[in-house]
Amino acid sequence: MNAHQIHIKNIWMLKLLVGLFIVASVLQMLVHRHFEVAQSILGASLLLVLAGFVVRRRWPRLTMILTLVMLFIYLNVMVFTDLSVTSYIFLGLLPLLSLMYHHYLAVAVAGALHLLSMLYLALAYRGALLSGKLERGDAAFFVVYGLFILSFCLIYVLTTKMLSPRTESDKLPLNDILESASVGVWAYDLSKMELEVCAGFEQITGYSEESLKGRQVQEIVYPADIKLFLEIQHELILRKTNSVKECRIVRPDGEIRWLQNRARPYFNNHGHLVRLEGVVIDITERKQLEEKIQFLAYHDELTGLANRAKFYAKYAETQGQGEPVALMFLDLDNFKEVNDTYGHEAGDELLKHIAGRLVTLVRAEDMVCRLGGDEFVILLVGLQEDGVIKVLDRIRSSLAEGYVYRGRRISISASIGISLSPDGNASLEDMLRLADATMYDVKRGGDTIRMTAESSLPLPS
Repeated sequence: MNAHQIHIKNIWMLKLLVGLFIVASVLQMLVHRHFEVAQSILGASLLLVLAGFVVRRRWPRLTMILTLVMLFIYLNVMVFTDLSVTSYIFLGLLPLLSLMYHHYLAVAVAGALHLLSMLYLALAYRGALLSGKLERGDAAFFVVYGLFILSFCLIYVLTTKMLSPRTESDKLPLNDILESASVGVWAYDLSKMELEVCAGFEQITGYSEESLKGRQVQEIVYPADIKLFLEIQHELILRKTNSVKECRIVRPDGEIRWLQNRARPYFNNHGHLVRLEGVVIDITERKQLEEKIQFLAYHDELTGLANRAKFYAKYAETQGQGEPVALMFLDLDNFKEVNDTYGHEAGDELLKHIAGRLVTLVRAEDMVCRLGGDEFVILLVGLQEDGVIKVLDRIRSSLAEGYVYRGRRISISASIGISLSPDGNASLEDMLRLADATMYDVKRGGDTIRMTAESSLPLPS
């Protein structure tokens, strides 16, 4: 039993003792027709001291023992105030009430105190307790009675712990399994506004139960996912339905992790929503894999540039906007010789280097795509002919700088064909076909820009 569970039992025991104190005071008035002021002051004082310990929540196990000791003191005061068999038997409440804790230490302490007090009273006050003659040997009866209560309480605790499906021995392997599976269990008490978490939750998020006290849970949620987190709360609290959502959190060290939160509302016997509970599963690796797959679906694996699918989608977005659109079809010259001379690794490095250069030479709204092999296509949006020619000049100048591979300089040249649609309504097929044809004209020595199928414009040499 952990400290939090003992604290909950302490709260219930305090409430029970307050009720017992009130009932005892009322019975005293009804039966004896008088009110024991000293006994009542002592009982109230003990309850106030005990309440102080319970409220502070600092030493739950010590508070448990203190509760039993204070009950022992109060019951003995009752016995000495009215020496009778009835009061004497009342001492049996001590070990019986200790059963609430389901804790060996609590039962052992209560049973020992009960046994010692019964033996002492039986020997020292036998004449006062019983009006008839009581032999000294009869005290053994009270000892056996005390031992019976103590044994019964210990056996009861042992049996209930063995039969309970949620013993500590059951929970430990389950916690180990949950932790190894990157799963954390949590519960949120709506009446106390307190969050309880297991060790697996702390391992995943980096936040312990103590570190989250006094904080809003959404403080650890990734800012872009706070709206999603509020949707989870809406489903659980307002709609009172189960919720399965995926969102990101920010760990104390700044690391961002993806979590799947599977939660449900918990209702008491009266149908009132009293608690939210669920599990969080670390799905960071899965999300990273999904992002990688998504990236590879629309990007060239070698260079990281957009592939055909992404390029076609981008071009479709530009159509119908009324802005000029230009395509540059770039084909490296003598790329096969680079592979043959320096190896395919050098060729791959050259392609990645050129891809990086091209991206820096265009705007964010433009796009560079690798069609395959040594062919690249550049989409320019919103540029007139002079703007397109400026981009072309920058590319030519950059490629002319060459590339150094393992100390050896590799010259770079490319044939670049351009197609231009002034209104941006030309189909991608026509634009690619014209740019490709222009590129081959360049290889044969004729630089031209093709303005769809209508006209062509000579390029500066």
